[in-house]
Amino acid sequence: MKYTLVIIGKEDQELLERGLPYEKFLLGPKNSSAPLELSQYEPKLNPLSHIARLELVHIHAARDHLVLTNPSILEITLEESEALYESVKDILAEISPTLYRPHHLPGKWFIGAEKLASLSTVHSAQAEGRNIDVWMPIDNETVGLARQWRKWQNDIQMIWFDHPVNQARQASGLLSINSVWISGIGCLSDIQPHVAIKDAQQLHSQDSYLSFLANHLQKTHLAHLETPSFKNTLSLLAEEDARSHQIWDAAIQALRSQEINRLELIDFPEGVERIRTITLENLPKKGWAFWKKAHTPRLEDILGQS
Repeated sequence: MKYTLVIIGKEDQELLERGLPYEKFLLGPKNSSAPLELSQYEPKLNPLSHIARLELVHIHAARDHLVLTNPSILEITLEESEALYESVKDILAEISPTLYRPHHLPGKWFIGAEKLASLSTVHSAQAEGRNIDVWMPIDNETVGLARQWRKWQNDIQMIWFDHPVNQARQASGLLSINSVWISGIGCLSDIQPHVAIKDAQQLHSQDSYLSFLANHLQKTHLAHLETPSFKNTLSLLAEEDARSHQIWDAAIQALRSQEINRLELIDFPEGVERIRTITLENLPKKGWAFWKKAHTPRLEDILGQS
């Protein structure tokens, strides 16, 4: 009877390593998030098909570098997405004849990536607000793929620079949609979740990719742990999220009441996975003053230990 709490630290987002530690925890070394996301809308997706995610984005110039804006603030409409697609569909067809454009995700397209299978990419969430030179796709196995992708990307940017969609957006005070960001390349068969995920019966988080993964693995997914049921559950939470501290306290109580017999705490200091197992024997004892409330160690203190 185990409960697993996985904590994402704010500093994890600032690492220069390509791919966030918790992404690798969820998906394995290849981080094939694009086919996993697409499979939620295309349940018959071939598990061997290589898929890439294309996000419609805004890139702006800083003093001496280019910066990616958070794509979620663009609020792209379906009509805008359709019009932009029509203007670059020949370029996309050159990349792959396979393209998926879920109508309820107008800011994302998914494209066949057999030609780009070994290209190393990072999710827009890791690159946003930062110098994109560090996070642009790079060659992994096949030399020249990154250069070819940049050519296609530049061609799209030139077409969209003065596109009527962007003229209208700028006239309305909105940011233009001036580029695409590629990420998550891989196939469903590449996905290798951490053993802690495989062992859990239910997965708890508001992180969309843990939800996608739960569906892929046919496990129960909980967006909220309203009435905590910790037995054989794994939670993925951000350290700064107040719920992580509340759930930590409740999990300690579940350990004391023997609802669970151990608590597994996983975090990623400096990008390195760290696993600690906490049992009743590890907890502070109540002592002889039985009327005093038992001491619960603070989560931040445990995380701060080396």
